[in-house]
This record gives sequence, C-alpha cells and structure tokens, in this order.
Amino acid sequence: MEIYYINTEKFLKSHDTEFLRKFSGGKEFKSLKRFVQYSIGRYLVKSVAKVVYNLSDTEIVIDNDKPKFKNGGVFFSISHSGNYVAAAFDNSPCGLDIEEMKPRDFEALSARYEKDFQSAEDFYKFWTEYEAEIKLQEKTQASYSCVFQENFMLTAVSANPTFSQPSCISHFDA
Repeated sequence: MEIYYINTEKFLKSHDTEFLRKFSGGKEFKSLKRFVQYSIGRYLVKSVAKVVYNLSDTEIVIDNDKPKFKNGGVFFSISHSGNYVAAAFDNSPCGLDIEEMKPRDFEALSARYEKDFQSAEDFYKFWTEYEAEIKLQEKTQASYSCVFQENFMLTAVSANPTFSQPSCISHFDA
C-alpha cells in the first residue's frame, strides 16, 4: 500500500477553483470547502493512477457507495481533514481515514464508546480505524495507524492479511 497526500492550502496557491471543476464531476456542493476537498481528492487519485501506476483510463465509478476505477487496475480510498487530502492505493481493497486531532472530552468519549481513551492519540486511532473500516466495506485483515504532520491521525486498513504498513506516505506534487 502507498499513501499520497496534498496540502490544500499550498495546492490552491498554484491551482484555481476553475482548474478543479474538471475533477468535480459536475456535482453541486454545499460549500466551497467541500468542493475543494472532493475535487482535490479526485485530482489526487487520477493523477497518482496515471503517474505512479500507469493507468490510462482513470474514470471513477461508484459501486456500492464506494468509488473505484471503472476498469480496475488498483484499489484506492480517499480521506480529507483540515488542510490535507490523502489517498491510499493498493492491489487489494483498502480504507483510509485521516482526522485532525483536536482537544476533546475523553472522559465522555470513553463512556460513550466504552473504551478507555487517555489521550487524543488513543481516541483518534480508534476513530480513524472505525472510519477506515467503513470505507473498506470488507473484513479488516490488517491495519496501520500513525500520527501524521504532528496533529493528524492517519489509519489505513486492508483486506489483505499480509499488509503491515504503507511502503510510502508521500506528498504528491504533479
């Protein structure tokens, strides 16, 4: 598995929203922020598929509420939080979630989820794994979590039991 990410603030300094329209699929969005996150996510997936995986057809379709390449080739999962959009790529189904770690009432969250969260890392590892598993839509065989960019938690899950950790987590700039 490989994970690529884009910092949206830096991206928007060199690309305008008009450029992003071709990645929005003509969808309507409730806010500019949602439009930017969605469109950069699609840009990231299509660009990595072409540049890294040499896919010529990067048409994305929705199958069972999950985006995938129409003609296969590689599996992917997209997530965004704060100023980051990230995508995981693998040769088997995968799920990815990234969340900005913010101060929370860990006592209340521990009671709500019947877990003992001692820190932001404890809670966000639990939460991102939960969200990534929803995106996977299969039984999780393996997972990997890490603190990303100092105050984000990133979790990738896989249907592949031999998965241990991503071979790379890289900024994508194409």
